[in-house]
Amino acid sequence: MSFYATVAGYIQYRSQTFLDAALDKLRHGGWLDTENRWRTDGRSGEDAHPSSVDPENLLLVVPSDLYRNLARISTSLFVGATDGVLVISSVDGCFDAWVERPLPAAAAPDPTTDAITSIEAVDLEALARKYDLGVKRFGASTPVEYAAWQNRVLRAFHREFDPKLPSNLTGPDFE
Repeated sequence: MSFYATVAGYIQYRSQTFLDAALDKLRHGGWLDTENRWRTDGRSGEDAHPSSVDPENLLLVVPSDLYRNLARISTSLFVGATDGVLVISSVDGCFDAWVERPLPAAAAPDPTTDAITSIEAVDLEALARKYDLGVKRFGASTPVEYAAWQNRVLRAFHREFDPKLPSNLTGPDFE
């Protein structure tokens, strides 16, 4: 069973070895092609996101898009991370949003099974109230109205939490 989530952010690694391991995992899972271009269900081949790897700065950028199953492995991408943030949201059988950051244990030379990230769940109803978007209940409005409300709330969430990404790694269409 697939899990779709919008993911955006970046991860900086302590060494090329850790960056390479993350890239291998992403290639093996089908999220990156051999040229490190992001592949999503909506974009592939020539329509794929440009390469989002800065090898000089040991940086992996995840351009904002809807990814299949990427949120399921997000924590494992932080092995060897010294900095970074992934902002994730989904309406795939849920209405959830969270922000994931590396803990100091992630940057250890040989990370153990200890926790390597912190995950901050975001209360989307509170966020909707903050931005005067109201709160809708499933079944209390039409499915189309409810889905439109969810989309407005998630746009507000990503506007507030998505990090500014380097334009040379995201391209003008993905900022």
